[in-house]
Amino acid sequence: MSLIARAFVLTFLTLAVGCGSRGSESSAVAPSSRPNVLLVTIDTLRADHVGSYGYHNASTQTIDALARRGVRFETAVAHAPLTGPSHASILTGETPLGHGFRNNSGFILAPEVKTVAQDFRNAGYHTAGFVSGFPLDRRFGFDRGFETYDDHLPKGNDRRRTPYVERFADATTDAVLRWFATASPREARQPAPWFLWVHYYDAHAPYEPPAADLADRYRQSPYDGEIAFVDRQLGRLLQTLDASGETSRTIVLVTADHGESLGEHGEGTHGIFLYDATLRVPFILAGPQIAAGRVSQTIARSIDVLPTLLDYAGLPQRSDVDGRSLRRAADGEPMSDAPSYAESLYSELELGWAPLHAWRTAGFKFIKAPHPELYDLQNDPSEKANRAAEQAARVSDLSSQLEVALRHPMPSAPAQSVDAETADRLRALGYVSGGRAPRPAGAALRDPKEGVRLLPRLNRGMSAARSEPELAIRELTAVLEEDPGLFMARRTRAVAYAAAGRHELAIADLRVLDKEGQLTPEDAVVLGDNLRSAGRLDEAALILQRAERENPTFPQPLISLAAVRIQQRKYDGAAAACERVLKMVPDQIEALRHLGDLAVLREDFDAAAARYARILEMDAGDVAAMTKLGVVRMRSGHPDEATRLFREAIAREPGNAEALLYLAGALASAGRSADALPYFERALKADPASTMALNGLGLARLDRGDRAGAAAAFRESLRLDPKQADVARMLAEAAMNR
Repeated sequence: MSLIARAFVLTFLTLAVGCGSRGSESSAVAPSSRPNVLLVTIDTLRADHVGSYGYHNASTQTIDALARRGVRFETAVAHAPLTGPSHASILTGETPLGHGFRNNSGFILAPEVKTVAQDFRNAGYHTAGFVSGFPLDRRFGFDRGFETYDDHLPKGNDRRRTPYVERFADATTDAVLRWFATASPREARQPAPWFLWVHYYDAHAPYEPPAADLADRYRQSPYDGEIAFVDRQLGRLLQTLDASGETSRTIVLVTADHGESLGEHGEGTHGIFLYDATLRVPFILAGPQIAAGRVSQTIARSIDVLPTLLDYAGLPQRSDVDGRSLRRAADGEPMSDAPSYAESLYSELELGWAPLHAWRTAGFKFIKAPHPELYDLQNDPSEKANRAAEQAARVSDLSSQLEVALRHPMPSAPAQSVDAETADRLRALGYVSGGRAPRPAGAALRDPKEGVRLLPRLNRGMSAARSEPELAIRELTAVLEEDPGLFMARRTRAVAYAAAGRHELAIADLRVLDKEGQLTPEDAVVLGDNLRSAGRLDEAALILQRAERENPTFPQPLISLAAVRIQQRKYDGAAAACERVLKMVPDQIEALRHLGDLAVLREDFDAAAARYARILEMDAGDVAAMTKLGVVRMRSGHPDEATRLFREAIAREPGNAEALLYLAGALASAGRSADALPYFERALKADPASTMALNGLGLARLDRGDRAGAAAAFRESLRLDPKQADVARMLAEAAMNR
């Protein structure tokens, strides 16, 4: 064995795994004659970006084909431009005033509110839900009534995105197809029908179609490319139904939770305004007993989904919902339009501005705001001309109807509870959480139409927080100079500071939030992670333990606490924290990852391999787990398999410093120093501060007879960490023998 092989085997086998320290419902048997029901919700899908709704640049062949074999509702509207509240309306048949889920963060589905999944399960249906975005995590109550609820989101390898936020449509479809293959036996004489909800998140910003051909085709309109990718994956799902003979007995409803502004009215995405750019969605029905090729002019609403599906399934209608069945309209019968309520509290709860409420009829929309708005939807569908000043009588009439709706009794729950089964509100759990200090009573709130000018800088800062942190810091600092109480900007700036390695400044921003009473559980985790990165381990443990006590159903504080315990070398405490997480959320990926790392430290390679392999079963693209499994295979005497895993990890993520380094190490350990050299060099480009890569490069150069190059690598490694006696010795030997 060569010098590089002997030396690197020792380094590789002892240092390769760093453990991440771097940086019940009742049911009756349903008749088999009842149809299956497939509900598909496509996040952030504007109706006017679908081919069957007249968009010529669309690549939505699956959705368009569904419209041709079913009924398309020309106008359908949502009740909130936010994922959580809008899906709550779809699943419960109630507006946000009825189900009480008012924003993506800070709320859970009230325990007394019944979901469509409960209706179907009580009728003997198998029920399954597959979601692709964090706002629909089970912690918010969306799993109610589902026998299977798959909200496993991948960690991802994109530094611009928060881990475990989104699952791409192909992975979600894969999970659904696995469920089809393993669900209750289809060969039974009278198999129970199923109710299946599939949610796709891809069209949500940022718009980056994962398929290369779509990314190229839609380079100028990537939002449309994301929609095309979802359509392609929906096609896979429907083709499977067809191949299994299920199509003829399956009701399919495809809709969206909300649309996307795409710059209209000064809003880049969605969440604030209540214009049709974000409220008008597709609504397509197909299946047995549904006419083909019909277009209904009756206005559909998200709250009509539940009663319509119950109707087609032959299940009793409920009197405790706000929506109505649209079956008569789908059958071509005349059906009068019903008014629609909409709201967004996002601007109030996240930005400290005025909330917005709207009342929409077939012809007009009234928006309650500091400066009221009225739009003639027939003659001004883009809602550009505010007619409030010239049509005072109509404003008064619609405003009165809205005020009646706003007096709707709200679901109640204990104010401080965090129990998902008994509470209505959960303080600040969600994908993004804002909030600001309370304003004095009677203080005027900023009209979002005036505050929207701050959004471009805020959005740029939020989008760039991880990928271009210095840009994000500049943008968010400018926003905070104008509006110091905009806590969303402050918490996002903390993320940007962390991404830039400026952990003390991140800690300072988060301490401000804590002082103002605005530190959410997610903020506490970020604070704990930054304290850990800054080496303040005891402080990190304290903040994470506090977050865990205050939010006992939220696993993330325990996961971060496990990382702290590993750095403190308190391995039993780390393992205990992970086991508690797995009791709450079986197969929680980060808990599995920590337990795998701990097994490596105990040299229990079989246990470690089992943990990493389980992660890869749930997320085949988890490069970190793939790399760690390669390390385990290397340490347990299977270098060929290890090399294969490292190469696959690099193929998926060419700039992954760990995978590059470990592949270099595997090659070097096999005596292939010439092959290892370029991978050491690539690892150093990805992570210039890696002493392990510098030492490996030095050894590889030494093995190839390049003593000057070896000395340079060892010298740089010692500059980064002078306390390396063995490296100092190798540098002296290399220099002596030149």
